[in-house]
Amino acid sequence: MSTNRFNYQGVTGGSKITVVISLENICRNRTTVLAQHEGKNTRINVETTCAKIKKWGNEFNLPKMDLIDRDVSFDLLNKKRAEYSICSNCYVPPTVMSAYWIENEKIPKEVAKKYESVDITFEEIK
Repeated sequence: MSTNRFNYQGVTGGSKITVVISLENICRNRTTVLAQHEGKNTRINVETTCAKIKKWGNEFNLPKMDLIDRDVSFDLLNKKRAEYSICSNCYVPPTVMSAYWIENEKIPKEVAKKYESVDITFEEIK
């Protein structure tokens, strides 16, 4: 898979980015998701070539909370997803949540580093 690393230097206003995820969808749009802690929130920046995702949002400040009991951040993103008619098979919203989960240790950073990627393979199409 070809990934496009967007220039994310200076996006954070001095805070250190700790999660960077890049993807290329079946529609061939490329997206990079950046995540970092900022106080009680997790700041997510989205750089993309997709017009719909650009309308959906390029920056989210999601509350840091007990992710086991509630996933309010997921609900907030899905509500916005419905508002902006994002394709139902788009991988960007789940990628935003993956960045959020990694940043907040719901997915351990060591596991994400070890496996590096998630692949979807169309094994057979007739």
